[in-house]
Amino acid sequence: MLKAVWRYLSRRHAPAPAPVEEPPVDVQSLLDAPARAFAEGRADEAQRLLDTLLATHHDLPEAHLLRANVHHRRGEREEARDSYILAAHFAPRSWQAQFNLGLLELDDGLVQEATACLVKALELGAVDARVHNALGAAHLRNQKHDDAIAQFRRALELNPDFAEAHSNLGYVLFREMEAFDEGALHIEKALTLEPDYPVALCNWAMVLQQRGRMEEALALCDKLLAADPAFSEARVNRALMLLTRGDFAAGWRDYEERKLVWSRAITLDVPAPDWSGCALAGGTIVVLAEQGLGDEIMFASCLPQVVAQAGRCIVECSPKLERLFARSFPNAVVVGKGAWRDALAPDARPPDWRVAIGSLPAFFRNTLADFPSRKAYLRADPGRVAYWRGRLETLPGRRKIGISWRGGLSATRSTLRSIPLALWSDVLLCPDADFVSLQYSDCAQEIEEALDAGCTVHTWHEAIDDYDETAALVSALDLVVSVQTAVVHLAGALGTPVWALIPQTPEWRYGQAGETLPWYGSVRLIRQYSSADWRAVLETVSAELRSRN
Repeated sequence: MLKAVWRYLSRRHAPAPAPVEEPPVDVQSLLDAPARAFAEGRADEAQRLLDTLLATHHDLPEAHLLRANVHHRRGEREEARDSYILAAHFAPRSWQAQFNLGLLELDDGLVQEATACLVKALELGAVDARVHNALGAAHLRNQKHDDAIAQFRRALELNPDFAEAHSNLGYVLFREMEAFDEGALHIEKALTLEPDYPVALCNWAMVLQQRGRMEEALALCDKLLAADPAFSEARVNRALMLLTRGDFAAGWRDYEERKLVWSRAITLDVPAPDWSGCALAGGTIVVLAEQGLGDEIMFASCLPQVVAQAGRCIVECSPKLERLFARSFPNAVVVGKGAWRDALAPDARPPDWRVAIGSLPAFFRNTLADFPSRKAYLRADPGRVAYWRGRLETLPGRRKIGISWRGGLSATRSTLRSIPLALWSDVLLCPDADFVSLQYSDCAQEIEEALDAGCTVHTWHEAIDDYDETAALVSALDLVVSVQTAVVHLAGALGTPVWALIPQTPEWRYGQAGETLPWYGSVRLIRQYSSADWRAVLETVSAELRSRN
C-alpha cells in the first residue's frame, strides 16, 4: 500500500550531496495550474501536472497534499492515503494533511485512525471549524455522544454559520440525547443557511416523524431519494417509518440499507453470497447476529422457517443468548457472535449462503398474515424455571410481577424509554402482589429509595447477571411490566404476559397504534398519549392491577 511512501522516504538514506544554494521556491506559482485544473473538475490534467511537478520537487508538501485531494475525489483511496502521508512527512508541523487524512479514514469507516489524525491536527495548531466538526463526527461514530457534542459546539463557536455542524449537532441532540427542542432548532438553522442541504433535510424528516407528521416525513424522504437513490440514511429513515405504520413489504426493502448506515452493528464476514430467498435444501446457511438483544430475539422468530429449509443452519448470536437459543432451536448449530467458523469441520467447504438476522423478515414477514400464530418460540431451562418458581413462592403476595423501568444506554439519557422508579409507587403498593426487578443496569439507589417510601422491589442479581437465568425467572413470573427494552422481547418470545409501556413516539417495533404486536401473542401495549406524561400510563397499570386483584 505504501510503495510510493517508501520510494520517497528511502531517499533519506542516500549520501547527502554537497550543499548548493537554491533560489526560494514560489509554491503558489508552481501549484497554480494544477490547482486551477482540479478546481475546474479536470482531475486527469491536475494529476498529470502534479506528477511532472513532483518529478523535480519531490519534497513539496503542498503538491503531495493537492495530489492526495485529486486521488480522494476520484475515489482512489490508497493513492490518496499515500500522498497524505507524504505531505505530512514533508511538512510535519502542518495540520492540513492530518485533517484531510482524517477525513479519508472517516470515509473508509476507520474511526480510530480518523480520530487520531484529527486530534493530531488540533495538536498542530488547527483553529478550524471543519476539524472540530469532523472530530465530532468521529466521536459520534464511536457513540461518544458528549464528546461529539463538545466538538460540534466548538465548530460553531469558530463558525456560527457552519450548516453542517448545526445539522450534526442537531442530530446528536435530537436522536441520541432526546433534547428535542434544541436539536430541532439546530437542524432548522442548518436549513436556513442551506435550504437544499440533503443531510439536514434527512434530519428534518426525523423531527417531523417525532412530531407526529409521518406523511410529511415520508414525502421528504421520497424527495431526497428521488434526487439521490444512494442516500442510505434517507432510505433507512424511510424504512423505519414504513415499518412503524405496518407497511412491511416496502419497509423491509429499504431496511436492507441499514447494512451501510449501521455497519458497526452488522459484521458480514462470511465468505458466501447473501441469501436471496432461494431454495436452501442441502445447503449450509449462516445467520449473523446484529444490533441489540431485543432485535436478535425479535428476528429469531423467523429462525424455525430457515432451519426447516436448510440442510444446515449455523446461527450466530450474542453470547448472552447462546444457551437460550441453543435450547430453543435444537436443529440449528448455535454459536456466539463471530464464532461461525467454530461450527465448521476443518475440512468442510465454506457455507453456501449468509444472511443477517435482521434481513430474515424480508422473506417471511411481509404482511400481517405472514406472522405465525405468535406462540412462544424461546424455551427457558425447565429446571431453572422450577427453581425460580420456588423462590417466588416464598414471597407473600399471590401475583409475581417483574418490572423494568429503564431502557436504552445510560450514555443516551434515554428519557423516552425510562420511567423513574419513584413514579411507580402507586403500582408498587398494589395489594397481594410482589414486584421483582428485571432491571439490568445499576439501580440499587433507586430500589433503596423506593424501600424508604414503603415500596419493596425484590432483586436477585444472579438472575440479572446471567441472561439464561433471566429467561428462567421471566418464565416463572405471572406478568412483566416494562418500558421499551429487551425484556419486552424476551418475555414475549417466552410467552410470559407483558404490559409494555410505550412512549408517544415509539420505536418502530411497537407500531404506530394499537395494543398488540404481530411478533408476540402475550404482549399488550399501553401507550402514552401525551409526550413525557408517564403518570397517566402508570395510573392505567395501577388501576388494571387493582381491578384484577
